[in-house]
This record gives sequence, C-alpha cells and structure tokens, in this order.
Amino acid sequence: MLKNCSKMARKKTESKYPIEIVDDVFAEGNATLADTLKAIAGTDAAKVALVADANVVQRTEGLGLKIGKYFKEHDITLAASPVVVSGGEKIKADGLQSAMLVATSLIDARIGANDVVIALGGGTVLDVAGYAAAQVRGGLKLLRMPTTPAAMIDAAFADTAAVDGVAVKDALSVRCEPAAVIVDPTFTKTVLDGVWCAGFGEAVRYAAVCDAALMKRLAKRAEAIKTRDFDAMRDAVADCVKLRGGTAFVPFAQWCAARLESMSGYKLPHGYAVAIAICIDCAYAVKKGLMDEDDQELVCRALADCGALDGLPHSHYLLANHDSLMKGLDAWSLVRGSEAIPLPGALGKSVEEKNPDRAAYAEVLEGLLSVSRGE
Repeated sequence: MLKNCSKMARKKTESKYPIEIVDDVFAEGNATLADTLKAIAGTDAAKVALVADANVVQRTEGLGLKIGKYFKEHDITLAASPVVVSGGEKIKADGLQSAMLVATSLIDARIGANDVVIALGGGTVLDVAGYAAAQVRGGLKLLRMPTTPAAMIDAAFADTAAVDGVAVKDALSVRCEPAAVIVDPTFTKTVLDGVWCAGFGEAVRYAAVCDAALMKRLAKRAEAIKTRDFDAMRDAVADCVKLRGGTAFVPFAQWCAARLESMSGYKLPHGYAVAIAICIDCAYAVKKGLMDEDDQELVCRALADCGALDGLPHSHYLLANHDSLMKGLDAWSLVRGSEAIPLPGALGKSVEEKNPDRAAYAEVLEGLLSVSRGE
C-alpha cells in the first residue's frame, strides 16, 4: 500500500488519539501524515507549523527538500518557515529561550485552533515544541513525530511538556497531550551510537514493569542492538508502541534518572541516566524482597548487552554522592505529593514503595559504585 515500506506496513494501535507506525513517512505516495493531519484538524484547509530537531535535519540527507515535496504533493499548507532548534537538554534549560522562539513563530504565523503544530525530533524538541504549543492561544493541536528510540517509546506519549528550572529537571510542566503520534522507525538510523543504545534502555524500562514477555524478547535482541541491527530496533520500538497505545507509563526509575542528569549538569545523557537508574531501583527492589534476583539479572544484563550502561564507568562521582542523589526522592515527593515510588516486582509487574529506605539505597549505591569501578 505504501512505497518504501518493505518490511513494516502502516499499523494502527487502539488509543485515545491516532497513533501510526510507518516507515519513510515523507515518501512519495505515503498518505499517512496527510491523512492524519486532515483527521485531527477536521478540515482540508488547515495550516501547519513545523518545529524540527537540528540533529535530524543535519543527519538526514535531503530531508528539507523531501518534506517540501511531500507537502506540495498532498496540498499541505506550511504557514511559515520551519523552526529548527538544537536537540539535547540545553534547549530545555536555556531560560525558556527556545520555547519562546517557537511560541513567537507560532503567533507570527497566525496558527490557530484549527491548525496543527508538527514536532519532529528527539524528546527535548518534543518537550520544547509542546510547551510552546500548549500555551499559545490557550493550546494548539500538536502532532508528535519522534526521531530517537527513547522518544518513540516514551516522550511521544507523555501527557505533559516540560522544561527545566534552575538545576531542577522538568521543573516547569504544562498539560500537553498530543492530538496524534506518528512513529517512523527509519529516523533511528540518524542517531549517534550512544543515543541508539541508550534509547533501547527505555524499552527495557517499560517492559520490566509492564510486560514480562516483551522483557524476555528484548533481552534476546540486546546484543543485536549493540551492533546497530535496524530490524531489532524497529521490532523493539513497534512492540512498545503497540502495547502502550497511548496509555500512561509507570514512571519506574524516573526519580533517579532525573536526579542523575541534574547532578551531572546534564552532561550525562538521558538514556544513560535511565539505564543506571533502572539498575539502582532493581537492586533496591531485590534488597527489599520485591524482585527476584534472576529477574534483576535479566533486566540489567539486557542493558549491559545493548550498550545502555556504557555511561556507568564515567559516573563514579554521581554514585558516590549518596546524599545528593537522595534529593531526587525529595523532588519526586514535591511533584507527586507523596514519597511513594514505583518499583519492579514480579517481572512485568510494578509495586509501590510508600516509604523508600534511604539507608538501603545507600548500600545499593555502594555496591553499584564497586561494579562501575570494575572491583
């Protein structure tokens, strides 16, 4: 039905908003994006504003021309020149400069309630574009098109958009549910090795507390991911997207990953922080008798085999600072109104720890610190 979609045909998932998984979304004759825009806008005359990740633009040969031809072929009106912003955490921690750049462009282009904002990029670009779109004229329709493995599995389905405050990750957050999500796995070919491997960690994070069968499949694919096997990554992404279906994700390891990033001054990439945080919370869950050691080994071995733990040897100073890391629990409590955190129980299931044992966490960190040093 679609050109250039040799292995993955267009797939729909059941959810509260349209979710499409399709290869080569801007290929000639591929009507997925055009049809989705018409469906969510409710009109053939809607205008479109595009916010794109500079990393994707630079690493995808001819992307601008391809998008231009696609819009022309399908009579999609681009209201203004695309806004291209840098990827990475720095655009969320720049005092709202990037968010205001996007917002100003949307206002100047006279994007309104019947129009659509397309956010094409990694998780930070989706956040910044969403933060702006959620506030301009009281909220605009947002179509998320994630381009990194982590964003395809997690950020694309977030019901909020957030930017960072002073030394506090995601301190400023607004309600921002997408009008639609289109996942094109071929964009993962453009990401750096670290983003590729660490992004697979998001799949592990999801499966460890939500789907035991998926977790076992991911463990078998982990070594292939390390070698950048595209079919293995595409299958992992598709499995997670279809199972999620736009539903809320158990925020396992989120408190810890956010704190690790903040402590590092955002030098530790998000994906690596997530992988380390998963190992910390799994070790804690075993210590508290919530998780089997065999299940912990399966999860952490998958992270090691795919390369998501490559940041661990460079994170000694973070793991050694117990008191600072535990402030992540305080930040979590402020956001959630409770100290209770989700943890893995039986494989594919989560449990809630109402009062985290900080002394036990300190012991876990000492053990992981020894592992990171190769002791």
